[in-house]
Amino acid sequence: MMRRLAACSILTAGVLAGQTAIANAAVSGVVKDKVTGQPLANYTVSTPVRGREKDVTSSTDSSGRYKLMDLPPDAYRISARSAQRSGFGQELARHVAVNGSDVENIDFLVLQPGTISGKVVDENKEPVPNVWVRLVQREYFLGNAGYYYAFPGGRTDDLGEFTITGIEPGHPYFLLADKVDFRLPAHSAAPLNPKLRKRVPVRTWYPASTFRESAEALTLQPGEKREGVDIEMNKSPSYCVAGTVFGPMGAAALHFSIEAMQPSSGQSSSGGTYMIAPSGTTAADGQFRICDLYPGVYRLSAGDPVTSSPKSVHGSTDITITDQDLQGVRVNAGPGKSLEGEVVWDSDPPATPVTNKVFVSVVPLFRIGYIGGRYDVPGTFTVDGVFPEEYEVQARFNAAGIYVKDVTFSDRSVRYEPLRPAAATNGSGLRVVMAHDGGTIAAQVNDKDGNPVADLFVLTIPAGTSSEGELAARIQQGETDQAGQCTTPTLAPGKYYIVAIDRPIDRSPETIGRLWRSRKRYREVDLPPAGSAQVRLEPGKIE
Repeated sequence: MMRRLAACSILTAGVLAGQTAIANAAVSGVVKDKVTGQPLANYTVSTPVRGREKDVTSSTDSSGRYKLMDLPPDAYRISARSAQRSGFGQELARHVAVNGSDVENIDFLVLQPGTISGKVVDENKEPVPNVWVRLVQREYFLGNAGYYYAFPGGRTDDLGEFTITGIEPGHPYFLLADKVDFRLPAHSAAPLNPKLRKRVPVRTWYPASTFRESAEALTLQPGEKREGVDIEMNKSPSYCVAGTVFGPMGAAALHFSIEAMQPSSGQSSSGGTYMIAPSGTTAADGQFRICDLYPGVYRLSAGDPVTSSPKSVHGSTDITITDQDLQGVRVNAGPGKSLEGEVVWDSDPPATPVTNKVFVSVVPLFRIGYIGGRYDVPGTFTVDGVFPEEYEVQARFNAAGIYVKDVTFSDRSVRYEPLRPAAATNGSGLRVVMAHDGGTIAAQVNDKDGNPVADLFVLTIPAGTSSEGELAARIQQGETDQAGQCTTPTLAPGKYYIVAIDRPIDRSPETIGRLWRSRKRYREVDLPPAGSAQVRLEPGKIE
C-alpha cells in the first residue's frame, strides 16, 4: 500500500556493507497469526542479497519456523508472503542488520486477510450474473483525493453471488458493482430510437447507490468473513456515442476502448490497478457506434493495442454522457513524440564529479507501462513515445548527500502533480533539478524503559508542506530494525516532524487528515545543510 513512501534504511547499513571479512550468518524466526498466536506454515520468507542473482529463501514449516542461511554482513529487508494466497495484507517486511552473528527471533505477526461475500440483485430482487464487484479506495494521489481500484475483486456467478478474498483488514473499502461487456462491435446493433432500447445496469456502489458520495465503506477485522453484503444494482436508459477515429493518414481501422472514470484503471498512490476495458476494432472508415452506456464520464481511446512500440499510435478523449446520445465524436490517434529533458544542479556542482545516474520515468496515468531511463548528472536526455495525455514523473537518485530537489515542466513543478505534455510552451522541456546539500536523520526508538523497539514505522514529515495532498506526496516512511534504528534517505535541509508508530499508514484522506492535524505535536528536528541529525523517540501514535 505504500509503494511511494521511501523506506528508512537501517542505521548501520553503510558500515556493515564494507565488513566483508566477517563470516556469513543466518536469520531465523517464526511466522504466526498476530491475533491468535497460531504458527503459519507455507509462508515464503526471502531477502535479496547484494551481488547475487537469486534471493535467499526459506519456507515456514508446520511450526511456522524459517531460517535464511549464508547472509553476508549487510542490511536486509526480509519479507514474508503466503504461498497459498495472493492479495493485499499477505506480505510483511522486517528490516534486519546482520554482522557476522546469527540473528534469531525475527518473527512475523500476520494480520489475516478478510473475506466479503454477497449477492448482486436488480430492482426486482432478481440475481444479476456476470457482474464485476471491485474494491475501491479513496486516497490522495498527485496532490488530490480520488477514487481508485484496489486489488482483489470478484465476479458474480449464475446466482448473482460473489466472494472477494485476501482483503486487507483495518482499511476502509467501497464496493462497486459493474456489468462490463469486454468485446465491442464497431457498430452496435442497438436501435436508433432511444425509446426502443433496453435499460442497462449502472455502476452501483454498495449498498444501492449510483453516486459514490453516498456509498457505504466497509472495514474488516483480521480474518473476518463478512457475509450478506448484497448490492441492489440500478438501471438506466441506454445511450450511444458515435464518431470516427483518425490515424496519422486520416480515418483508419484502429483498436478502440471505452472505460468509465473515477474510478478507472490506472496509477494510484498504492501502485495502480489495471482492468481490461471494453474494446473493439473499427472498420477501414474508422467509424464506431458504442451503446449500452449510462450517464457518466468516460475515457474513449483509440490506437494500437500495444503502445510501447516506437511506431505505435495512440489518442484519447474524455466524454460526458448526460441524457442523450453523442454524435460526431472524434478521436485522433497519432505517433508518440519526443520529450526533451535536462538534469541540472540547483547551484554550483559538487567538487567531486558525480558518476551515479538519476533514474527518471514518465508513467501514463491510465495505461500500463513507463518510458524513461537513467541519465547523467548533469546532462540532457530524450524520452520518446510521449502522447498528449497525463503522466506521473518519478525521479530517483541514490548517493550520499545528493537528492532530487524538483522536477519542472514549462517552468511548473510536476513532482507532485500530473505532467501534461500537451500544455507545453515553445522551448519547454522536462527539467530535473539536483542538489548536493542533503543530509540524513537517524532515529533511535526505545520504549519507556529504554529498550529498543523493532518494527515500528518511522514517519518523516517536511514542516514546509502546505496542504494535506502535498503531505501525502512528501511523507517518508521506514521501519526500525532489531536495534530500534533506522536512517532516512537523503533529505533536503530544513525542519521535519518525526514520529514512530506501530503500523504503516495509507494515503486515505482520513489518515492523512489526522497526520496533518497532529504533525506539529511530533518531535521536531532541524536538518542542517550537508549534515546529519539524530533523534531519540518513544513509540507514538496518530491522534
